Amino acid sequence: MKHTVFEAAAYLSEHKEDFVYATIIRTEGSTSRNQGSMVIDTKGRITGTVGGGELEAYVLSQSLNLTNTDESYRHIHFTVQMEDKVSVGIVYLFLLRCTTEEERKAFIDFRRWESYELDHVFGLQLQPSVTLLGLCEGGATIGDVHPTFLSHAQDTLNKKATTLVDTGSWLCHLSLPVNYHNILLIGGGHVNQAIAELAHFVGIPSQVVETREDFATEDLFTYSKKREVAPTLAEALNNIETNEYTACIIASHAFGLETAKLLLNRNIAYLGVLGSRHKAKQLLASLTLEQNDLRRLHCPIGLDIGTETPQEIALSVISEVMKVFNNRSGQSLKHKANKMIIVRGGGDLATGVILRLFRAGYYVLVLEIERPTVIRRTVSIAQALYSDTVVIEGLKASRCNDLKDAYVKLDAGIIPVLVDPEGEHISKIKPVCVVDAILAKKNIGTKITDAPLVIALGPGFVAKQDCDFVIETMRGHSLARILREGSAMENTGVPGVIEGYGKERVLHSPAAGIFNSDHQIGDMVKQGEVVAKVGEVDVIATIDGKLRGLLNNGLEVPEHFKIADIDPRGERADHTTVSEKAMAIGGAVLEAIDGFLSKA
Repeated sequence: MKHTVFEAAAYLSEHKEDFVYATIIRTEGSTSRNQGSMVIDTKGRITGTVGGGELEAYVLSQSLNLTNTDESYRHIHFTVQMEDKVSVGIVYLFLLRCTTEEERKAFIDFRRWESYELDHVFGLQLQPSVTLLGLCEGGATIGDVHPTFLSHAQDTLNKKATTLVDTGSWLCHLSLPVNYHNILLIGGGHVNQAIAELAHFVGIPSQVVETREDFATEDLFTYSKKREVAPTLAEALNNIETNEYTACIIASHAFGLETAKLLLNRNIAYLGVLGSRHKAKQLLASLTLEQNDLRRLHCPIGLDIGTETPQEIALSVISEVMKVFNNRSGQSLKHKANKMIIVRGGGDLATGVILRLFRAGYYVLVLEIERPTVIRRTVSIAQALYSDTVVIEGLKASRCNDLKDAYVKLDAGIIPVLVDPEGEHISKIKPVCVVDAILAKKNIGTKITDAPLVIALGPGFVAKQDCDFVIETMRGHSLARILREGSAMENTGVPGVIEGYGKERVLHSPAAGIFNSDHQIGDMVKQGEVVAKVGEVDVIATIDGKLRGLLNNGLEVPEHFKIADIDPRGERADHTTVSEKAMAIGGAVLEAIDGFLSKA
């Protein structure tokens, strides 16, 4: 059995057998993989993967068809669809029929680099001609390389990122076959032996350091790239290179506190120390750690999956290391499907909900109208529809053109905002929860059947009729209570009182017309000052204070429409962070969702 694509390609090349090399060139939207390649021989046997399922069956069919033609290569694409045939992504692939001696030699050489775990770039040049090119650490090359390739390949090595380069006259896909992440094992005991074996199996290069020769032999660490033995660990580590892609694992009673200090002084991604909770407490008590050190240090080591044997511990540790390397949650994929939530509305109160859900690990997608009339723009995710991107308390949200774009944003840790006033995407996405945070003071379309759990904010909804839960939004003793029956309190139309001012601090349009202002949120204004115009009519400040809210310019508003908010606290007022009211309501929504899912 050939474990890697290059291993299979080299074997077939050495035996003069034709095969097809298939690789993902680029993707759009939500796909099972953004990178991947396969080798398919003439009998349909596959090594590698591009994503499995229907996509892989399609690539297999196309590859076998290609072997029966005179074509040398083929560009294909596959549309990823949801159950209701909604397109959510596209995978673009290139199939290369390998029959020439030049191609066979190239794959044999690439396999040699891979077997030695040498960092290198695999270049699939698509224009002006189709050919294989390679650049290895140290400068060795494969194929008829040229300055353009060498420049971009070196950049790919430096940035550690697969890329498709298109200069207009030159098109080339550059990938990194050898995992640029790596593991440094401190100690040559049974656990680290098992970790080295498993690391090799999943394609992560490893090194091992020891002070005892018998614990760092080739028999024990067959696949490790380097085995360094020295009289002291400090001396051994002097001969070992690490970087921001290195995970260090201390799995020996002989090495502990001083070793941890040495390694934390290096720019590494992860430091795991095998030991009990008691050892972890001792370690933390003995070290003076900054926040970055605490983030990198893991003790006890591994994920909680119930381990006893060295092999089981290795599985737990490698899983945690991959979680860190790939910046993932480590949670069950079964529960990941229960993390998709749609929030209708992106105003300031809705943003409090979105922040709380996002920080708790949920995937949140926001649906809004084309031109939202939010006034607290600096703390409203809806503002992304005007500026394309907003950042609120470190959370980034971006306007999306379609569902494919939205899934890309979600994968990147960005909140997608879609224009969808009717909530048409709800049936397409099938979220576990829909939160109506429009705050229209009436139900304008949300149904209790929209999702397994439906939550609504404020008045206009009846729990168990329009939704499962209603969240109280009225300031006072009942703010943020979860109502399982009945409705929230009716809106009084009177803003909350701040330093004795209530309705005086909110400005309404004196007439119908187009809103415009030369002021910015955060400006200090005086009573009687002109802060905006609606048409040709002046909008006058009613009190002294800070402009905490201001409508977007160019919006057409009716008479008596809320257009600005003045905070009488002046400079003490915070217009850059979400209000305590919004955060309290967000906490109630989070409690309701967590409670529901804990019983699911």
